[in-house]
Amino acid sequence: MTADIAASIDMLELRNAQIHLRPASDIFTEADGFSALNSESADLPVLECISAKCRAVISLQGAQVLAFCPAAKQELLWLSPLSRFRPGDAIRGGIPVCLPWFGVNRRQADLPKHGLARTQLWSLDDVQQAPDDTISLRLVFRPNSEDLALFPYAFLAELTIELGTELRLSLRLSNEGQELMPLSFAFHSYFSVSDSSVIKLEGIDGREYLDNCQGLSRFVQSDSLVFDREIDRVYEAVGASQTLIDSNRNIEIDGRGCDTVVIWNPGAVLAAKMDDVGQYYCRYICVERGMAFGDELQLAAGGVAEAKMTLSSS
Repeated sequence: MTADIAASIDMLELRNAQIHLRPASDIFTEADGFSALNSESADLPVLECISAKCRAVISLQGAQVLAFCPAAKQELLWLSPLSRFRPGDAIRGGIPVCLPWFGVNRRQADLPKHGLARTQLWSLDDVQQAPDDTISLRLVFRPNSEDLALFPYAFLAELTIELGTELRLSLRLSNEGQELMPLSFAFHSYFSVSDSSVIKLEGIDGREYLDNCQGLSRFVQSDSLVFDREIDRVYEAVGASQTLIDSNRNIEIDGRGCDTVVIWNPGAVLAAKMDDVGQYYCRYICVERGMAFGDELQLAAGGVAEAKMTLSSS
């Protein structure tokens, strides 16, 4: 299967499953509450994957999972109803893939926040189906000449997305240059919740964190985390699993090779200034897994970094 498969298919038939290539506005409609879509919006190509196990939507821009709903369960991810799906603009929600740096670049602060890859088209390189009907899609990204002018390190990013009763993301990053490459990244996951004010999070108790609302000062998580204001915290070298406990379900976040945990919700004050969040801030919590801040990597020439994240609900 070629890297240009997404440009040549309208629908791909699999065993008990289908993958449709569609413009975002065909899926995220005003009838579904996406009020910001209008005639001035430029559509992005997305893949809608439907099987007996789940329904998922993946944007080719950024290789970003926008929706994932296991059969007979609730939608796992939050996508802003104010999204406009304009080429080159970040999409608020789902799982943006931030790389080759996370957040503000710590060496050159004027570079685009969260790296180069989340606002560019990736190539769909392969589609497979396992005997249990789990669908696997591999998407790839290489920086172009304009990217290399900003970040002068040749690299290859490969993201495998496995769609079954769980959502599994596997990221492989290869340094194709001749120099040591600074690397940080994150799966910037937005989880759909009933109300951020009732959420509890397990798996960070007793951990130190950097508080980005207090100049990255360091504290220890010694009490329950309450989302009653802006929360922006970085927990280094945590790894393992975290659990979001909602009023009607638990969401499990498990990661390997992505030891940093970033927890974020803008709160009412900041959200009011964000034109793609606004009143909807209470409908999501970000629990992000990656390698950033003190976990940043130095990837040797020819070196490879790999990370895996599995999401499920019960």
